[in-house]
Amino acid sequence: MAFSLLADLEVSSILDLTPEWFQNNGIRLMLLDFDNTVVAYTVSEPSPEFLRWLKQLRAIGVDVMIVSNSRKSRRVPDFCEKWGIPYVKRAGKPSTRGIKRAMAQFDAGPEETALAGDQIFTDILSGNRAGITSILVHPILFSNPFQVVRFGIEQPFIRLARRKRSRNMERSTCNYDDHTVK
Repeated sequence: MAFSLLADLEVSSILDLTPEWFQNNGIRLMLLDFDNTVVAYTVSEPSPEFLRWLKQLRAIGVDVMIVSNSRKSRRVPDFCEKWGIPYVKRAGKPSTRGIKRAMAQFDAGPEETALAGDQIFTDILSGNRAGITSILVHPILFSNPFQVVRFGIEQPFIRLARRKRSRNMERSTCNYDDHTVK
């Protein structure tokens, strides 16, 4: 159970995660935070792009599940039931409780599970603690000043993760006697 606030991957949107990415990384269970990852806080309907993405993942055998800390009475369940997406509500992130329930439901191991979310102190920390691939998604919309402040506080961790990924990429490609080893 690692304590790390550094995401394994950073994307502008979950839609940047292509079917090829899932296949190349052996990910068969994609856990998604809900608010500001799937939809903005003020929105209850998915975009047509999200629905196409969901259809593409299902076509290649990737299960998608919402893992949300939301306490709003029916917003997450109504969304998920309407679109046929299983969910864990009140997941308790950064606890791993909700993540473990999701993985057990799909009989998926940590090496084949990823979690995408917009918050380092909940989504990324819980993903890392669970030993799964953690993906930081840029927030869809800053709808209140607290979100802007939180995002500012997260910036040092975002920069550290970017540097770490960059160093790891440099180390994975080394030249020895004019032979490139990858």
